[in-house]
Amino acid sequence: MDYVLDIAIPKKEIEAVKLNEKLMEWGDSAYSCSPPQYITNSNIIFEQIEDVKYFEEIVGKKISNEIVLLNLRSDVLFELEYAINSDNKELWKNELFLFLISFYKLSEFYILLIREDEKIKERHRIFDKEEISIKLFDTLKWSNPKDILLFKEKL
Repeated sequence: MDYVLDIAIPKKEIEAVKLNEKLMEWGDSAYSCSPPQYITNSNIIFEQIEDVKYFEEIVGKKISNEIVLLNLRSDVLFELEYAINSDNKELWKNELFLFLISFYKLSEFYILLIREDEKIKERHRIFDKEEISIKLFDTLKWSNPKDILLFKEKL
């Protein structure tokens, strides 16, 4: 399936999920990419989305300036889909899966998984790590793909 994966997390908590800004080196100096890019310890790359209006329409509220909105740029989503659909034990070794389930420890987050030309059909408030894994598993099943928004909001 051709999914788009966008995530929104608090800027202050980026390091909690081991996400760091990717810098370009030029001589002895390091510079931010334009638009900024972030990379996990396992080399999964996300690019910052600067126009957040489409995301605000999906979640139905204004996104705070304290939240960073990122789009998956690495070609790793298919590996996660394959791990889920092959019913093997590789799922718990998949770097993207492990990264996404680590969001349970954040104060708030959004995970948007949507196929092109589709609309969100399910929204799920997440309370723990198991819920994230179950919803990701259900969403990426090739026999019944879904377009979802997983979220945890500050109370």
